[in-house]
Amino acid sequence: MKATYFYQHDPGLTMFKTLLVAVDGSEISHRALEEALAVARAMQASVHAVHVVQTGAFPTMILDSLEPPDVAQQAILDSLEREADEILADTERRAAAAGIRITPHKRWGHPGAEITALAQELGADLTVVGSHGRGRLDRLFLGSVSSYVVDHAPSTVMVVRAGPTARDRER
Repeated sequence: MKATYFYQHDPGLTMFKTLLVAVDGSEISHRALEEALAVARAMQASVHAVHVVQTGAFPTMILDSLEPPDVAQQAILDSLEREADEILADTERRAAAAGIRITPHKRWGHPGAEITALAQELGADLTVVGSHGRGRLDRLFLGSVSSYVVDHAPSTVMVVRAGPTARDRER
């Protein structure tokens, strides 16, 4: 049985023109991407994806204890940059497989602040985020990024939780 969603509507009516989806490589961000692509397909909206490399995620004390600290810090930042590139490339592949072109964005800083700033810059009508991030630390602060986005985004926000995706519900 096919479910009806708020974004299935008259094709002549466009509720959302520009979507921004936050991706971090986690399973929940893959689900958020699928939901964003389903909305984009139904609304014929453009899609932007953002991955934020969280700066300040590593305590200075740990970096300072590595020898030499500047080289160690640069190695960590280089690794985070490569990971961000891989996550965005995977996001583009997933969108292309769904027949949708996506514009990737890589930002550095506080994830919530960067997501909301980009949504503002793009004039996004809908920002899609997962309910929590990838790591155990993110789970300790369950939903801190999504809560920040809900509280500060200039647009409507869709928070995607674990459960069936749009594609699963259509089956």
